[in-house]
Amino acid sequence: MKTTIAYRRLRSALAGVCLGLSAPALAQDSTPDMMFVLDLSNSMWGQIDGTSKVEIAKEAFSDFLKELPDGVNAGVMAYGHRRKADCQDVETLVAVSPLDRSRLAASVQALKPRGKTPITDALRLAAEELGSRDRAGRLVLISDGIETCNGDPCALAEQLAKSGVDFKAHVIGFDIASKADQAKIACIAHLTGGKYWNVKDAGGLAEALRETAQSGPDPVTEFAVKLTAADKESGSAIDGPVSWVISRADDETVVSSGLSGGSVSLDLEPGDYVVSAELEAKSGGIGLTVTDQGAQETVLLAGDLPEASVTPAQTEAGATSSLEVSFSGPLAEGDFLRIITPDGKRLERDLWTYVKDGNPARVTLPSEPGAYEIAYVWTDHGERILARAPVVVTEAAVSLDYPESVGAGGAVEIAWTGPGGSEDWIGIIPADGTVDDYDGRWKGAGDGSPLTLQAPGEPGAYEVIYVAGVDRSILLRKDLTVTEAVASLGAPSSAVASGRINVSWTGPKAADDWIGISVPGSEAGAYLTYERPDGDSTTLIAPVTPGSYELRYVLSASDGQKVLASRPLEITAPDLIVEGPSDVAAGTTFEVRVKGPSNGSNWVGLARAGDGASGYVSGAWETIDNISGETVTLTAPEEPGAYELRFVLSGDETVVGASQPVQVK
Repeated sequence: MKTTIAYRRLRSALAGVCLGLSAPALAQDSTPDMMFVLDLSNSMWGQIDGTSKVEIAKEAFSDFLKELPDGVNAGVMAYGHRRKADCQDVETLVAVSPLDRSRLAASVQALKPRGKTPITDALRLAAEELGSRDRAGRLVLISDGIETCNGDPCALAEQLAKSGVDFKAHVIGFDIASKADQAKIACIAHLTGGKYWNVKDAGGLAEALRETAQSGPDPVTEFAVKLTAADKESGSAIDGPVSWVISRADDETVVSSGLSGGSVSLDLEPGDYVVSAELEAKSGGIGLTVTDQGAQETVLLAGDLPEASVTPAQTEAGATSSLEVSFSGPLAEGDFLRIITPDGKRLERDLWTYVKDGNPARVTLPSEPGAYEIAYVWTDHGERILARAPVVVTEAAVSLDYPESVGAGGAVEIAWTGPGGSEDWIGIIPADGTVDDYDGRWKGAGDGSPLTLQAPGEPGAYEVIYVAGVDRSILLRKDLTVTEAVASLGAPSSAVASGRINVSWTGPKAADDWIGISVPGSEAGAYLTYERPDGDSTTLIAPVTPGSYELRYVLSASDGQKVLASRPLEITAPDLIVEGPSDVAAGTTFEVRVKGPSNGSNWVGLARAGDGASGYVSGAWETIDNISGETVTLTAPEEPGAYELRFVLSGDETVVGASQPVQVK
């Protein structure tokens, strides 16, 4: 493959060297190539309205692909989906290539959030692939958090912007509450000429994705804004690398970030904004109104910080437990308490709570034992830590008590102790499996102790696990042996069609197990009629068509259905009689001789001639169960006409077993 000048320029930019050559012309087709980058870090297990962010993102991405125009070249990349703490976990799932919607959608469906957030490496690799094609490139990043692998995505974005290559990055911040955190990824978009969205739910994510594929932004009128930093104490202008963040006043979405300098200029739409500026220990902020005349403002930076304190109820507590923390501070609207490492770094799964939600606050501790700190974060002008207090997280006290073995599909009663976090759960997985292998076998700790789970349907070695909802870490795992399930059936070898069959049985009696009649050789879940087993016997309704069938006990477990016991069953034709007068007077009663099987649903009566098997005349029929002997009295309808006297059989279907015409006069 030839190496183009544009690609060499991009590689130079990625290496930190910006050349002074002009970029070559792009290919004739001006449709940009697209690379989608999906965050699969552990924090994507967080929920919005009861649904995990990863599931929302997958569904939104799959739906968006249907709207992507034909002819686009597109690829997809993910990070954090393979290993728990690996900053190299970035993978190209589908290289940039002609649009294949099904392949792109399928590439992300099985991925599970596991690891860290190496945004800088993902940005670098995506930019390299897009740049190697000598075409305009558009990156779309969906992330619910900031870089956690010591990279600097803002610095890399600035290098890419200076490379001379037609490369833009659009960034969708997914449920990022903090403006300071927004700014740490919004800069990727702002510095490369892309757009940043901060979305709160599935609808917002879908709309943001749609906008990334538009040929260009809607035309807007922007006006010049100049911002200058000055020292609050002396009034002197500040000449230094002041960091600026501008957000909309109404929804706090960051509209400009990555700007640096004592004085900066930018263009903004008319409206109200909030400006924050920081330089080392000094910070400041103002409200900014932009009109059709633009705006020019000075922001005063001060180094004096408000007083604050953080006092945990305990200095040592178990992993994933909820710790009560008292605090004092400026109590700004966005202030919060956050768990950080002793060197001041936030965790991969950000653990925090707003101070406005009450004092004392309750803070959820991480699942990994060790030394941490609880910090009071002031949010008036960026994010500044005003106070911190140490806390030691100890091993969580967890126990699981249950029988060592159980038959396949059987009930496992589990007594447990543990942190009991709101998102903690207990499940059954294959031996040495991962937290993702529970296959529907789980219940939340909120269900209390003991709780009951159904064992897998296949015998083998399994484990019961206690999972911390805060980051899906397995706090305890213990062995469980699942043995072969045993079942038996007792029943006659033959029965009359549409009649009752009494069946005795033994078996696991799991909640969804069933005893039924099936076609021989059909799959385990196939049936014609069935009943859930109860007591030591049950009654089935035989199929209406004579022939050879199979009586089955079927185990229903989360990993599928399995036939535990079966025996052949011959269904014979019933001896049916339905005899009555050939004509009757309207509204009068008449006698009918009837003989045939009863099953609670079979009936004899009148229907209009030509009606289907389910047709009947109201008030002119009776169920066979209610007939004593071989005669029944029916009442003819008031409306004269051609009718049919019927014996109707029911079971796996409804059929007319026997009939004769009747004229109502």
